Amino acid sequence: MYIHLSFRLFHQVDEAVVNISRSMQASSIDQMLQADHPEPDADRRTSYFFWDDQGQLINQYPKQLFSLDDASRFKRISSNGDMQNVFANGREYRILGFRNPMNETVDSTFLPHASYVVVVRNLEAENSMLQTLRTDLGLAGAAGVLFSIMAGLYLAGRSLVPIRRSWNKQQQFVADASHELRTPTSVIHTRAELLFRHPQHTIEQESQNIALILKESKRMGNLIDDLLTLARTDSNQLQINAATIPLHLILEDLAEQFELLAETKSIRILSLFQPSVIWGDESRLRQLFIILLDNALKYTPPHGTIQITCHNLSHSIQVIVKDSGCGIDEADLPHIFERFYRADKSRSRTEGGTGLGLSIAEWIVHAHRGSIRVTSQISVGTEIQINFPKKN
Repeated sequence: MYIHLSFRLFHQVDEAVVNISRSMQASSIDQMLQADHPEPDADRRTSYFFWDDQGQLINQYPKQLFSLDDASRFKRISSNGDMQNVFANGREYRILGFRNPMNETVDSTFLPHASYVVVVRNLEAENSMLQTLRTDLGLAGAAGVLFSIMAGLYLAGRSLVPIRRSWNKQQQFVADASHELRTPTSVIHTRAELLFRHPQHTIEQESQNIALILKESKRMGNLIDDLLTLARTDSNQLQINAATIPLHLILEDLAEQFELLAETKSIRILSLFQPSVIWGDESRLRQLFIILLDNALKYTPPHGTIQITCHNLSHSIQVIVKDSGCGIDEADLPHIFERFYRADKSRSRTEGGTGLGLSIAEWIVHAHRGSIRVTSQISVGTEIQINFPKKN
C-alpha cells in the first residue's frame, strides 16, 4: 500500500511538472518575464527560474524564495533534460529543465528574453503524507503484532485445554486402574501366602482361601478385559461388525436370562418389546444391555422391579431400562459415564463392579450412532433411555 501510494503521488507530481512545461512551451515564455505578469502559481508549490543566453538568472517565481546558489544548482542538475530530485533548504524538490522553443526565432532586440527555464515542484506535501502513512502503518503493524501475540496466546491456551483435560484424564485413568488392580492383587497375594503356611492342609480345609483367590482373579480378569476394551476404543482399533439385528429378540433373550437371577433377590423383571430392527453389532449390543441390566439388578433392593421396554418412534428405536433402586444423586449424574467413577464406591466394590461398565456402554451406543440419557431420583430409581437410528 505504501509503495503504491508513493508511486501514485510522485507520478502525479511528474505529470504536473510535465504539463506545466508543455503549457509554457506552447505559450510565450518571455511574456512571463514582464513586470505586470502575475505569478503563475498562487499556492507557491511550483517555482520557475528563467535564464538568458549568457547563463544569467533573469527572474524567478516566487520572488526571492531561493538563493542564487540554489538556482544555479537547479540549472546544473537539470541540464541533462531529465526529471531529477534535489534537496535544498532542508526540503526535497522535483525539477525539470528545458530550453525555450522560441529561442532561435525571437527578435534579439526583444528584452528580456529567456533561453532556458527550470520548473521546480515542492514535494513537502507528498513527503508529509507518506510520513503520516509510515507512522500509521507502523502503529497498525505494532498493534497487529501485539494483537497477534495476544490472540496466539489465547488460542494456544484454548487449544491446550482439551490436551490438558485428556492428559489429566489419562493420569487419573492410570491411577484408578492401578488402584483397582492393587486390591485383587493384594488379596490373591495374601491368601496365597496363607496357603503356604499350612502345606499339610487339604483343599477342603483351605477352600475359603482358594475361593477368595478365584473370586479376585476373576474380578481382575474382568477388569483387564474392560481396560483392554476401552484402550482399543480410544485408539479406534475396536470395530463394529454391523449387520441387520432384530433388537427385540436380543432383549427378550437377555430378559429371560436375568429373570433367573432376579428371582434369587425377589426382584421382578417386567418387559414389553415391539418388533424392532437396527443396523449394529449383535455382540456389542448384548454387552451393552448386560451392563445396564447387571447394574439395575445390583442396585435394586429385594421386592423391587426392573422394567425393560423397546418400542418404535418415528425416526428411532427407543430402549428404556428402569429400576426401582436406590437412585443416583443429582451431583453424580454428570460423572456416571466417567471411567472408574462410582456414586457409591464402597457398595460398587462390594458388588464386584469396576466402574468401567457405563463407559463401555456409552461407547457402544455412540458407535451405533445412538444417544443415551440417564435420569434418576434418590430412593425412587433410575431410568436409562437409549435411542438408536432406524435401519433404512
